[in-house]
Formats: sequence, structure tokens, C-alpha cells
Amino acid sequence: MCVCSSLRKAVDVKDGGARKPARGIVERPRPKIPGGWVVFGIVLAISLSFALYTNHAWEDFYITYRSSKNLATGNGLVFTPGERVHAFTSPLNVLIPAGLSYATGNQSDDLVLWLYRIITATAQAGAAVLLYKIAKAQSMKTLAIFVLVGLFATNAKIVDYSINGQEVGLMMFFIALALHSLLAPVRGSAVRLGLAWAGLMWTRPDGWVYAGAIAGAFFLFNVGLPGDRSRMKLLKTFCGAGLLAAVLYLPWVIWAWSYYGSPIPNTMIAKGLDEPIDPLSLAQHTIPVLLQSVYIGKVPLRLFTPVYYHFGGWNSAVIFFCGVPAWLALWYWILPFGKRETRALSFAFLLGNWYICAVAPFPCDWYFPSVAILAVCVVAQIAQQGFEVLDLLKKGLTSDRTFRQVLWTYRGLVVALPIFTALVLVASAWEFRIQQRVIEDGHRKQVGLWLRANAKSPKDTVFLEPLGYIGYFSQLKMLDYPGLSSPEVVAVRRQHARSTFADIIVALQPDWLVLRSFEADNIARGDPRKPLDKYKVAKVFDVSKQLEAYSSIPGRAYLEFDQEFVVFKKKEK
Repeated sequence: MCVCSSLRKAVDVKDGGARKPARGIVERPRPKIPGGWVVFGIVLAISLSFALYTNHAWEDFYITYRSSKNLATGNGLVFTPGERVHAFTSPLNVLIPAGLSYATGNQSDDLVLWLYRIITATAQAGAAVLLYKIAKAQSMKTLAIFVLVGLFATNAKIVDYSINGQEVGLMMFFIALALHSLLAPVRGSAVRLGLAWAGLMWTRPDGWVYAGAIAGAFFLFNVGLPGDRSRMKLLKTFCGAGLLAAVLYLPWVIWAWSYYGSPIPNTMIAKGLDEPIDPLSLAQHTIPVLLQSVYIGKVPLRLFTPVYYHFGGWNSAVIFFCGVPAWLALWYWILPFGKRETRALSFAFLLGNWYICAVAPFPCDWYFPSVAILAVCVVAQIAQQGFEVLDLLKKGLTSDRTFRQVLWTYRGLVVALPIFTALVLVASAWEFRIQQRVIEDGHRKQVGLWLRANAKSPKDTVFLEPLGYIGYFSQLKMLDYPGLSSPEVVAVRRQHARSTFADIIVALQPDWLVLRSFEADNIARGDPRKPLDKYKVAKVFDVSKQLEAYSSIPGRAYLEFDQEFVVFKKKEK
């Protein structure tokens, strides 16, 4: 009885069961986890889970990493020891893995890749937090924020290229930092913006394009720097930021110029040979890009699509629905009644997309995340404005039931969008799990190891297109097409307009050829010089049976593209 009596005195229950604390006991509120940390954890968990499941390492990682490893082991920042060729594009993407390799004693390439994955995935998660803070500063509704974070966290290209050894995670962070500097009330906007722009340049030499697209669009629509609508203020901020970015990036330009003889990467020179930039060619490329952009599902609108979907193997309805949000984001800026901030983001997206599709020689899929982040922001703002329209509609409707039906229908559509992209991400994970096991580790890597074991010396020359895995694991002298690591190939291509594989083989006479089976057939049938007559088949690598064993592979055609390689050896005289 004493115990019961004491309990009754400690807890007084009244008012329908509400409990009051006993005298002398103070209830402390439970600590609330900040929303930014929740966003950070979710985005990081999604990216690292994708990495753990797929173990995907992009082909181009090993192109860059060969230079990284040479630097870490004392051979200089070169692809082939003794040859100062600027065979990589991103300074950070080559220097960070080099530092990681050196710090770990150059003992494990897999460890370096995983450490780098953690860094880039963390940068991607940090970008998501910055986007979240922008949304909170703009008082966006919870479901609109869900769209923003959800689309960003489940975009197949953003996730994959943030964990597969590419620099996209870093690009996402610096672009998000630039947007946060302009759209959220912060001190020292010019300094933060300058740091963001410098980061973009250190991440990719064409980072100034995306910085310029954002600055130009914000200046045009007179938005940014909350509380100040002066274009002159914007211009001063942009000039200060640009000066700081130039100062921070200048050391790399000076060093690269002195070391390689040019600050322009050989990779960019090689890729640009077939598509010279002049006013006429630019106009010829721009018109088709704009016309195709009118239709949902076309190439310029592949921001939310699976990686390299255009090889085939994906349902056309999936591709169409992936194009819808990109189409809305691309053309929102036309609406005169749209929000200026959103129109500016949309126009920046248009400019960046035009650069990738009409100016850049090859619109590679890892370029698109740099504009996909802008499209994600626009789509989230469209979702927010839909809720604002519904708030106005509620006042004009006499029936609450009708309004609730409309509201829940709209909520369902909004939530369905990130769920749809999440399903695309899951399908992509299954595709790249198989691709990594069968094509990369079980096929291209094995070609490289076989060449290394069968070459006469490290000076043996190899002509091929897929430079990454085969080039890294063979460690031979590579004569790749289009010449990313090879000035010799670049020189031949300059002599022959629209150079073919056969032109390069005839001119350079490599010791080895590594050709896809259809590439070998095209050379044998289509070139009267018969360059393959000087070579004999040394080995055929074919994993078509392994691929056939999988009954279902999303994007199967992309994997089949690399399913068979024929290795040719030059005949001895």
C-alpha cells in the first residue's frame, strides 16, 4: 500500500489521462535531430549502399588513376613514365587518389578507390544538405523538400558517378555551395561564391561554364543575394567571386603549363578534334538540340534516365517518364508568371544543357549531373508552387471534400516522382552489379592482365578504344582512340580529317590491337589497305555466354556492347 500511495503522489493523472510530473522532477524535452543531419545520413547511406551492392568502378577512373599511381610512386603525374602527357581532366580527381595511394603505402588500389568513394559520396551528401538549407530558407513545404532531396538522392547518374571513381560528388557540392551563396541569407556571399567557383575549376577545367551559366541566369532575372535586388550588387559580387576563384585556380594553371607545356589537358584536345568549335558548326549543333528538347524523351533531356540508356534494353515508357521532369525544368523559365528564382535556375539549366549537348564534343553521361542538380531544384520549386496554387484554390471551393480529393491526388503525384526515380536507381544497381562482375572485373581487367603477361616489354604499344581497365592493368604503352593518353594518335588525327581506326593502325603500326569484334569486322571489310593482314589473332575474350545466363538485365545492350574483344598481335617479319 505504501508503494501504491507513493506512486499516486508521484504521478497525478487527470484531464483524460494526461500525466503531470511529480514535484521536484523536471521533464526535459527530447533532443531533436537537426533535419540537415537526417538528410546527410540518408543521402550518404543511399550512395554507399549503391557502392557496396554494385562495387562499380567506372572505366575512366582507371585512366586517371594510372597517372595518380605514377605520382604516388615517384614517377611523376604522367600516364606513361617518361612522357609528360596531361592524360586526365580533373585536377582533384587525380590528386586526391594519388594522395590516398601514397598515404596507404601504395599497397591496395581497392582501398584507395573505397576511400575516394567515401570522400565523393560525403561531398554529394553535403550538397544535399545545402539544398535542404536553401529550401528551409525559402519556407518550402515538407513534400516539396521531399521532392528536392528525393530526386537528388535517387538520381541514377548523380549516385553512380559519385561512387564509381568520377568527380561528380565534388561537382555537386561546389554547385550546391554556389546556389546556397546566392539563394540563402549568408554572410560573405562573394567569398563563399568564389570558393565554390574555384572548387568547380579544380574539379573540372570547364567548371567555369556552369558557374557562368548560374551567374548569367541570376543576373538576367535579377535574383540572388536575398534582400538586395540590385543588378549592380550582383555584378560586384560576381566580379569579386571571379577574382578570388582565378587566384585560387592560378597555381594549377601555372604548374600544368610549366610541367606539360600547356594548361589544356590532352584529353580535351583529343576529344575536340572531330568537332571544331566555330560559329557555323555551333549553330548547326544548337538548332537540332533545341528542336529535340521540345520533345520529351529525346537525348538532350536524359538527366533522370538510366546511365547510357540509349544503347537499348530499357522500356520506352520508363524513358518517357524520365524525360517529363527534365522537360518541365528546361522550359519553366519561359513562364512570365513564374517565380524569378525558379526561372533563373531553369535558364541556367538550359545554358548548361546546351553546352553539354551542342558545344562539348561528346555529351557523356557523367556531364549531365552538373545540370541535373539545377533541374532537381526547379522541379522541387514547381512542386512547391503547386501547393501554393492549391492554397489559393481552397479559398474558392465551397466543398471541403472536393478540395481534399484534389489535394491528396496532387500529394500522390508529388510523392510518386522520387519513388519512380528510386525504382530506376534500383534497376540501375542490378545492371551495374552485373556489369562490374562480368564486363569490368571478369573481362576488360582480364584482357589487361593477359597483355601484361604476354608482352615482350613494357614498351610494347597497344591500340584500342577502352583505355581504362586494359590500360591500367596492362601498364603498356597505349595508343588509344581518340588519343587521351597518346599525342601520337592526336598527331595522326590532325593529319587525317575524320580519322578512322584503320588510319591510326596504318600510321603507327602498334604491336598489339584490342578491338571489339564488330570493330575488327568493320576494319577488315571496309578498308582497302587491309591493315589487319599484318596481324594475327592472339586471343579472343568472349563473355556473351555469361551475360546470356542472366534472364533479365536492365539496359542489357550496354553490357553486350563490350562482350567480345579480339586481341591481335603484329606478325614478326
